Amino acid sequence: MTAAPFRMSRIGRHGVVYGAGIVLSKAAAFAMLPIYTRYLSPADYGLLQLIQMVLEVASIIAGSRLGAGIFRFYHKAETPDERRAVLSTALIVLLTSYAAAAIGMYALAPYVADFAFGSRDHTMLVRLAAASLAFESLVLVPLAYLRVRDKSTFYVAVTTAKLVLQLTLNVVFVVHLGLAATGVLLSTLVTNVATGAFLACYLVRDVGLRFSKGSARDLLRFGIPFIGTQVATFILTFGDRYFLRSVSDTSAVGLYGLAYQFGFLLAMIGEVPFTTVWEPASFEIAKRRDRNELYARGFIYFNVVLLSVAVLIILFAGDFLRIVAAPAFRPAADLVPVIVLAYVLQSWTIMHYIGIQIRERTEFYTLANWAGAIVALAGYALLIPRLLGLGAALATVAAFAVREGAVYLLSQRLWPIRYRWGPVVRLLLVATVVCVVGLLLPRPSLWFSLSARGLLLLAYCGGLWHAGVLPADDRRLLGRPRLALVTIREQR
Repeated sequence: MTAAPFRMSRIGRHGVVYGAGIVLSKAAAFAMLPIYTRYLSPADYGLLQLIQMVLEVASIIAGSRLGAGIFRFYHKAETPDERRAVLSTALIVLLTSYAAAAIGMYALAPYVADFAFGSRDHTMLVRLAAASLAFESLVLVPLAYLRVRDKSTFYVAVTTAKLVLQLTLNVVFVVHLGLAATGVLLSTLVTNVATGAFLACYLVRDVGLRFSKGSARDLLRFGIPFIGTQVATFILTFGDRYFLRSVSDTSAVGLYGLAYQFGFLLAMIGEVPFTTVWEPASFEIAKRRDRNELYARGFIYFNVVLLSVAVLIILFAGDFLRIVAAPAFRPAADLVPVIVLAYVLQSWTIMHYIGIQIRERTEFYTLANWAGAIVALAGYALLIPRLLGLGAALATVAAFAVREGAVYLLSQRLWPIRYRWGPVVRLLLVATVVCVVGLLLPRPSLWFSLSARGLLLLAYCGGLWHAGVLPADDRRLLGRPRLALVTIREQR
């Protein structure tokens, strides 16, 4: 029996919805930068970065990646009852593990503060973060459920409401009450309680609440290797903050953390809208005979979005910080291009480890992450004392490159996919040329800078169109919008 055709328009349709929500959320978050950079000092911003580092460690201990197998075992299940069991069991497992980790973090808060900040003066910040962590588990499984059911509109509505609540509370606590970093953590706690309670009730109403030993074993077997992966990922993503604090101060951490927000921005706008739909769908595609063509096309489309957002960020990050940030924060712009390059490599890794997942050999993903972590630690030790934030960014690029190479080779060996690299390489060359020219252009005035970089962005779009990145059929459709709309309707 021939499988029904897989519609790439499904990825695009839901990806646009996710993307709209993420763009809205990141726009709101960046709109708050003038407030953060005026009511928080670089040292306060550095404190929040270090608290985030502590939360990442606690999440690893809690086993946040124990839910990594939800998509795999949901699609592997043969009956609706088995699928419900996967979801409800995942909720119970994560509730238990997060509660245990939060209690431990709260009890050990003085020692955690001493390690992270070099002082116990911020013990209360650690305890607020621990309380917030306890309720974070209520959000994870329900959001995975919305993704696997393609409920993109509801997903975006919930996450947008969560963001609006948190930003509103940030204004109240930080601006009106002057609570600085404490206010940000309080708003996160209240938001997690409210959103988590709503989403957990929604999930239990739909799938019930029962514990399946078989589902728990599958989730643990699949997810436990990811705990080792997370330790390595923590080193890759947050270890540089600890090295920076050790050789400098929290202000240096704050500047680096602000630059790193543009890497997160690339991930949230250029990667997450696509992979939010693609990750569940990739397991469905794996069963098809035409999987190679679908994976190859998906990777090309993914890079069109990813590299376009990367070019936009690199061209305009400096001007953006000139407009919204206090002068003390503006040097962060110099680090943005290097961090964005690192996140392009990370995004490729997320697309390429499908073979490891299909073969359920997640220990290989852990191995690749540890290879990157070892490179990162060596880079931090050698480069941060000499170059501070730039050294941290360069070490991150090297580490992410090693991890991507290892993941790609291991995944291809376990479950080969014939990607078409030609269009991706051509697109990468166009993006590189445009970004290098943009970095070399002077900024004598804001209007000159914006105009010149706007012309460079147009040049990038022209290069993308004429470099043969998109298949000829897609270019014809884009060139004839009415025909494209008819085609999408037919595919539905």
